[in-house]
Amino acid sequence: MKTSKGRQYLDDFKKAPGGEYVWTGQVFVISGPKCATVTLAALSFAAAAAVIGSGCVNAAGMNNSFYVIIPYILEVSAVFALCWQTVKLCIAGKKIKAYIKDSAEKYLPAAALGLIASAAISVVASGVFLILNGTDGKPLLCTSYLILKVAEIILGVFIRRHIKNFEWQQSA
Repeated sequence: MKTSKGRQYLDDFKKAPGGEYVWTGQVFVISGPKCATVTLAALSFAAAAAVIGSGCVNAAGMNNSFYVIIPYILEVSAVFALCWQTVKLCIAGKKIKAYIKDSAEKYLPAAALGLIASAAISVVASGVFLILNGTDGKPLLCTSYLILKVAEIILGVFIRRHIKNFEWQQSA
């Protein structure tokens, strides 16, 4: 079967006598810390909660400043990619097919870095807005918004650090 460069893993699915397709390619396990995928899921979904929470806070600048809103859109994209890759790993269970492993190794660190960078840009953009315009009578909301942004940065750092501890070993 001729497959495109990005779909080479399709060659590893073979048709069994019963008609169903069976994976015949490499299978990996994460032999790093116990419950590695559970910890990754907890961190990823905590980051998603922080992103969603910061979007729900009606802080100054969130309603009408493109330089505050655009980084937030980038955060949503990064956290979506992070959660998607995490869900794929969790669904795979203990035996992770090679193409899922390759995808996780490629996109999880990038998504975490994207979250860190976009949240940091959001903090700077919000700081600029607050310096130029003040808190718009919402100091508590602005403070909670910035706390959520810092939490996103910290969670992104923890996620990247956790991913680097993954030790992939080929399974029999």
